[in-house]
Amino acid sequence: MSLTAAILIFISVFMHVAWNMLSKSTRPSTAFYIIMNFIGGIIWLPFFIESRASFTGLPSMFYILLGGSCFFEVIYMYGLAHGYKHADISLIYPVVRALPVVLLAVITLVFGIGKPFDMLTLGGMVMIAAGCFIMPFASFRNISFRSLNTFAILFIALGAMGTTGYTLCDSQALKLVSTGSGSLTRSATLGYLFLIQMGLTLGEVPLIVFDRAEREAFRKLMSREVIYPVIAGVCSSGAYALILFAMQYVTNVSFIQAFRQLSLPLGFVAGLIFLHEKSSAAKITGLLLILSGLVITTGVLHPVLAEIIQILRGFAGCMY
Repeated sequence: MSLTAAILIFISVFMHVAWNMLSKSTRPSTAFYIIMNFIGGIIWLPFFIESRASFTGLPSMFYILLGGSCFFEVIYMYGLAHGYKHADISLIYPVVRALPVVLLAVITLVFGIGKPFDMLTLGGMVMIAAGCFIMPFASFRNISFRSLNTFAILFIALGAMGTTGYTLCDSQALKLVSTGSGSLTRSATLGYLFLIQMGLTLGEVPLIVFDRAEREAFRKLMSREVIYPVIAGVCSSGAYALILFAMQYVTNVSFIQAFRQLSLPLGFVAGLIFLHEKSSAAKITGLLLILSGLVITTGVLHPVLAEIIQILRGFAGCMY
């Protein structure tokens, strides 16, 4: 993964943590997310107007991918909001973030999407996923998912499937835009984000209209707490804009999903500093697994690790 992609994702992670903290400060709901996504779409409208020529004459597959991305985004938001209602946020969020790391790696390998990565990179992704699973627990004795009921597991699956789906769709759709116009400009990238945000907003409308609790939450937010989803919209759309740019600097979209997990250790450190939360051996182990996995996944130490493996193989050959 290139240094440019790593920097873009690193900045995105901070914005991602910010909007999640804002959403957690209110009662999680689809109503919050629909306001957030609408605000995000409005921000990028001028870029869509400027680059609308980039979206004409594209093959039908682009619109299928665009629709698929919006569909999976709705599933992700719905799973996240309702998952929080059936289990602790500290447990739901890391698991929802961990599963797509493995899912994307498997899908890209099986279907030959992007440049294949080596076993060291795959091992780094497995370490990241393992760290995400471990971090929510106060101790190793407490590592158990028995507290999750059937609904919580269902919404975790929806959230993970949604994240995996929209990441794949967006990466392939942007390639079609780039092919159709000869190059992918910044305006076209942000114009594509406008389409995503508006499609996501429209997709969430039925979830509000046909749910009395969500309608009540929407009225409450609009009358008293609208500033929270508005700020979250700026942070959320800005964070994903950076992710879309980063997709142009990686050979396999799995790198994107893996490196985005940096949000978990950053959130952990922020909790220690600002919220005075307690640390534990399990949390620190999870943190170290994620950081180690990130270093391996980025390929910084690949030459060193390859040399160590070669030495060990030679040593093993001498033993036998």
